[in-house]
This record gives sequence, C-alpha cells and structure tokens, in this order.
Amino acid sequence: MRKLPACISCVQTGFLCTNCQENLDAGKITQFELDLSKDLLDLEEKFTYLKEVSFYKAIDFEDVVILVVGKKDKLKFSNELQEWIKETYEIDKLILIENTKKPRPVIEALIAPYKILSLNEIFLATGDIQFKAILFEKDLDKILFTKEELEDLILELTGNITRIEFQ
Repeated sequence: MRKLPACISCVQTGFLCTNCQENLDAGKITQFELDLSKDLLDLEEKFTYLKEVSFYKAIDFEDVVILVVGKKDKLKFSNELQEWIKETYEIDKLILIENTKKPRPVIEALIAPYKILSLNEIFLATGDIQFKAILFEKDLDKILFTKEELEDLILELTGNITRIEFQ
C-alpha cells in the first residue's frame, strides 16, 4: 500500500511508535483503521493491485463504514475485496470516497445513487468560505444519513463547513 493512516512498520507489527501512539490517543487514527490497514497489507498477495492503493481514513458510522482512499483508487477496490471487508468486519454498507477537499464528490458519494440539485459557495464577511448543498426533497427519506449527519461527515472528510437543505 502506498499510504496508510499509520506507519507501515507500526501496522505490520502492532507495536506503535511514539507518533502513531499519540495519534491513536488523540483520536486522529482509530484501532479499526489499524486493524483494517493490517488486513489490507496481508491481502496484498491475493489482491496485487493493493500495492498501488492509498488508504487514508475509515469512519465507522454504526452499520455503515466510509473508507477514504487515494485519487482513482476507488475503482481499484474490487467487489470481491469490498465483500471481504463487509463480511470480516460485519458491515452492512461500505462507502468508498476519494481523498479530496472538495465537497461535491464527497456529497455525491454519501448520498449515492441520489443527486445534488445544486452546490453553492458562500463567501462570508470574515473571508471564510462555506458551502450550501441543496438536495431533492423526494430523496430525504431514502438517504442513509440525516441532514446533521451529512453536515458533520462532510466537515470531517473535507474540512469545509457545508449546509444541507432539501427542496
């Protein structure tokens, strides 16, 4: 694997260096991410394409897990590998999102197969930029996450404050 949430030696051995231990204690990385990283490294022989894949973060959200992977790595995660991850970790739904600071691809991945009506940049008087995403009202009950959960996830994944509205 090209990139992991922790040092490759820490992931392989299970013994964390000072830096990785501090990140774990501070909540920047989780034990789930370390376990998944180790499993992905072990699977490199079976799924050789994993050597060219980056894995940045995993968000365990009840029965849904969001994996943040490198650019264009989303397509490399085969159905077989995704099913293996779901079965091994007892996950109902797995969402793959490419690592980006742009809110549009993150929102699209979180609400798929539903669509965004519009996404607007809002320039605040303070000089900050926020986003306002408008989604279709008819999709409200079908989307996996609530409005607040979507806003929190987008902030965590992109660092951008995004307000969600339905029309």
